[in-house]
Amino acid sequence: MAIVTRVTQTRRPGRYNIYLDNEFAFAVAEKILLDFNLFKGTEVNAEQRVAIETAEYAQKAYQKALVYATGTMRSVQQVRQKLKEADFPDDVIDQAIERLVQVDILKDQKFAEEYVSTQMQRGKLGPKGVSFKLRQYGVDRFTIDDTLVAYDEVTEYENLMQQVEPLFDKYQRSSVYLAQQKVSNKLYQSGFNGHLIKRALSEYLDEHEPDDEQEMANFNREIEKLAERYVDYSGWDYQQKMKAGMYRRGFNLKQVDRWLKEHSS
Repeated sequence: MAIVTRVTQTRRPGRYNIYLDNEFAFAVAEKILLDFNLFKGTEVNAEQRVAIETAEYAQKAYQKALVYATGTMRSVQQVRQKLKEADFPDDVIDQAIERLVQVDILKDQKFAEEYVSTQMQRGKLGPKGVSFKLRQYGVDRFTIDDTLVAYDEVTEYENLMQQVEPLFDKYQRSSVYLAQQKVSNKLYQSGFNGHLIKRALSEYLDEHEPDDEQEMANFNREIEKLAERYVDYSGWDYQQKMKAGMYRRGFNLKQVDRWLKEHSS
């Protein structure tokens, strides 16, 4: 049987060094100090020491989870993964998560609600994109469906319209046709609904006249690149490769034919 002969505070707030029989034994969190009454004069047998060290290990896991979960809203799965990366065993992880759930720090419903609200404000993801992200964070389908009710179609369309013009600006060096495809694909990938994407693109194109000068500059740049690439080809092979390349880039084949005639040797 050992006796606590000295207790000193460590440099880290809330942690204490415990000395048994005048020799350093271990350091513990304040909670463990109080739970086990580790003050001067307390007797500690071998079984109690094992219990103290086990509780201290569990407290470390809890403290790590607490810091991670309170810095930013986290899902249960995120916290579990963080503790796994720190090599805590599953039973210790389960205890830490249960404690956080009990004090309402960790709750997937709350996490999902905040995540949906944030993404609605940012406007970069549609409902399907938000749903996909929440599934990655381990939130169950029913919770996702419940929280996504807040992401209504009006908000989704407003978010779509805020992205359409910047995306067209981003792809302005592509042909008009290819730019439309790229914008549409990007919005699909971001989880917006197809019928709203079509409506948003239609509205944008109705309000914005095609830039013929930009389209011609894009055409000339791309066809000159291809002409360089296929300089070693001639005749029918050259024409087919040029047409296929420009078709993939969304340009009009009649325009390509005219260029080939003008530049035929």
